[in-house]
Amino acid sequence: MLSINVNEETVLKELGLDSARDLFNLICSNRNYLRQWLTWVDETKHIDDTINYIQSTSDGDMFCGRYVMEIRHRDSLAGIIDFHNGDKINMIIEIGYWLAEKFQGKGIMTECCRSCINYAFANLGFNRVVIKCAIANERSKAIPERLHFTFEGIEREGQNLNGEYTDLMVFSMLKKDWTGYGKISNSIL
Repeated sequence: MLSINVNEETVLKELGLDSARDLFNLICSNRNYLRQWLTWVDETKHIDDTINYIQSTSDGDMFCGRYVMEIRHRDSLAGIIDFHNGDKINMIIEIGYWLAEKFQGKGIMTECCRSCINYAFANLGFNRVVIKCAIANERSKAIPERLHFTFEGIEREGQNLNGEYTDLMVFSMLKKDWTGYGKISNSIL
């Protein structure tokens, strides 16, 4: 099981069924906040929906699905980060993430992304990491900006968000340009 120590207070660990109840409760308590930017929130109505989601990601294949990790901050489930849309030929991977509202504004997601980027380049051999976010999602787009990603442009109407298409900002980082190594200590268990 993969575990990445982000810092003394935060760890990323592979999402498993043992976290289904905590994850469902976190989604429910942040429903209004999360639904602004995430298409699946309204479809998560029962614990079984969360269990089915976790089971659908259990193969951990970032090339045919997604590899999902829970974000634990001070031993509390704070959100999710994942690798998805992997391209094995071109060694490109996307990172997606969300964080419960009460954990926002503390730098948690920026450091989690930094750790995942380190892992993608150093351990998985990727050459390019991509982050996409809704153009109006100021908090989300601040993360790739803080990490010095290159803004590549707009993916027009790239996401159907609650029945309305929204444009996505596309950011990327190349392995050769990444300077974030060594800022976070990763450990793989």
